[in-house]
Formats: sequence, C-alpha cells, structure tokens
Amino acid sequence: MSMLIMSAGRPINKHQLLDVISAFLHGRKPNTTSYSVCIECKRRGNVCVMVAHGIPCMGPVTHAGCNALCPTYNRGCYGPKETPNTASLSNWFKRLGVNEVDLVRYFRSYYGNSEHFYKESKVHMKKRD
Repeated sequence: MSMLIMSAGRPINKHQLLDVISAFLHGRKPNTTSYSVCIECKRRGNVCVMVAHGIPCMGPVTHAGCNALCPTYNRGCYGPKETPNTASLSNWFKRLGVNEVDLVRYFRSYYGNSEHFYKESKVHMKKRD
C-alpha cells in the first residue's frame, strides 16, 4: 500500500472563524480561496511530494487556506475545491503505482460524500470489480 498525504478535515483557524461570523452577521458569503493547496506549497517553498518523492497527495484537489500544513507538517487539509480535477489526480496516482482499491479508499475517505470525490470513487469501484 502506498503512502498518502491525506485530507483529515483540519479545523479552521481563528481568522477564518472571525470571517465566517462576520459574513453571517453581514449576510455575505465567507471569503474562501479558489485555488488548491499546491499554490500554498509553492509559496512556502515546499518541494512537491508527488513529483519529488512519488508520494500521492490530495493537495491538487483540496482547498488552500491551511498554509500547506499537509505536506509541511504531515497534517490534514481542507475539503475539496469547487472544481477538482479528480480524473487527472487519479491518473497521477496510477503512475505512482496506486491500485484501484486504494484509489477508491482515497476518494471515499474524509470527504467521500462530496460530489466530485464520490463520482471519482465510483469510476474506480467499477474498474476493480
């Protein structure tokens, strides 16, 4: 079984909590990033764990906002982006040697009920049967 930097549903920080409360009080949507954790990794100067070490990482399809805690400190990440390219990430994982059973597990862990992750897991359920 291959190692995976995985999303663990990390809690929001105090600045994000204040923004959510402010947004609620002012009748607006909270400020969220539209880019992935990969952007934060680059800003921190982290080496891409998929490219450099061949370790599958959910960073390309998860929300930024954690300051790249996942690969930096091997901690959890936020949930799926609005438009994650899960098929592309699955292809990367396959090139890293991840099998269909593990692909299903990766996409059904933590955020498995999100529309994009659930659909991608179903693709790999059919292939493993």
